[in-house]
Amino acid sequence: MSRHRLPPLRSALLVLVMGALALGAAAGAWGRQDAPGTSIDILPIEGTLDPPVAAAIQDLLAGAQGRGTDLVVLQVDSRGGLALDEQRLLDAVASAPVPVVVYVGPGLAAAEAGGLAGLLVLAADVGAMAPDATFGPLVPVDLADDAPAADRLLLDEVLVGAHLHAGRDGVPGGLDQRLADETLSADEALAAGVITLQALSLDALLTDLDGMTISGASGVTELSLRAGEVTVKLHGLGLVRRSLHASATPIFIYLMLVIGLGLLLFELFQPGFGVAGIAALIVLVFAVYGVIVLPVAWWAVLLIAAGLGLLAADVAIAGLGIPTAAGAAALTAGSMFLYPSPHLGVPGWLIATMVACALVFFVVVLTIVLRAQAGPDTAGIDQLVGQEGVVRSALNPEGHVFVDGALWRARWTDELEAKVAVGTPVRVHGVDGAVILVATAGELDAAERVGAASSDEA
Repeated sequence: MSRHRLPPLRSALLVLVMGALALGAAAGAWGRQDAPGTSIDILPIEGTLDPPVAAAIQDLLAGAQGRGTDLVVLQVDSRGGLALDEQRLLDAVASAPVPVVVYVGPGLAAAEAGGLAGLLVLAADVGAMAPDATFGPLVPVDLADDAPAADRLLLDEVLVGAHLHAGRDGVPGGLDQRLADETLSADEALAAGVITLQALSLDALLTDLDGMTISGASGVTELSLRAGEVTVKLHGLGLVRRSLHASATPIFIYLMLVIGLGLLLFELFQPGFGVAGIAALIVLVFAVYGVIVLPVAWWAVLLIAAGLGLLAADVAIAGLGIPTAAGAAALTAGSMFLYPSPHLGVPGWLIATMVACALVFFVVVLTIVLRAQAGPDTAGIDQLVGQEGVVRSALNPEGHVFVDGALWRARWTDELEAKVAVGTPVRVHGVDGAVILVATAGELDAAERVGAASSDEA
């Protein structure tokens, strides 16, 4: 972690530089925000095509004419779609009011366009790929589908409904049947008419598009993309959609589910409701959103929860035996079968890592925490009555108080105040088993004076 925080101006400049690097040579060679001529919108899309990504694409296309956009480029690297209306998305691309180019690649690794992402290439006015990119297979259209017959039926419906081949020269009939299970290289896709051209980068893509005549839903357009006469605008998903997009990935959902439940169980062993509980609620919100969007086996979710619960229960009773072994087994089984679709899943190495972390957390860390909460030897605890101490963890109504050189579990007994803050001076006035009963010195003095006055009157 850096020791110094950048000034706001330098932070803003750093963000701008990173954005320019992400756009690559295209922004430098082609774009000036105040340049006249053609306006190009570019939206990079990486990962699963889910509802937040689909909404970003549809909004970009719907507002293109209002922004004065002449061309939209979708830079895609995706295995396919998940839990969305495929027909609506493809219709938006195929009937866009401006020409649309879908470009597969480039990236740190070879880009791919499978399933719904491959159909986006076919729906666009121009399809393009980097030389190392791949196209297909088109099945499954939706990664959540676990029935091959349903996948192929959906593929047929999508192809017919979106009229994907309209306006694309060289695309043979029956292409959907041949590509249902095939993966094509960029050369094979070009030869088959799936794409119109290959390009090493966005810069090269814009160069190749210059002077091309496009015939599509927006009409016949001749592109003029000369350097210095083009404005390039890089778009993103935005903070909210990016967060939701991250929350709809199988690995992220699994991590949030296990971590959130673990934090919640940890909080049950703490007095009051603290940071761990708040963090658990935040994490579980993302997990709940994810399991709603993605298809999960609910019995597997319950198995994960039961496994973590057994681990926590065994620590609570200091058993560390059969319940711990059963909890680890349940957590492993629930993790392995969390997603019923064969196209989704959690890597085995991650499952092993999370199970190991759960064992360390509950068996080692939580055991140490519980021993620390137990406080010192309770022999002679009655001698603490009358002594003063300081609150070390908020009393709500239980917490910890430092008395006589040691940390003790304590309970607040003043009904007029629901919670006592850290640092508050208190006095011990009673004992309940291994828990000391405390109140403020002023409150106890007042109670003693009232008791004395009552005795005098009697």
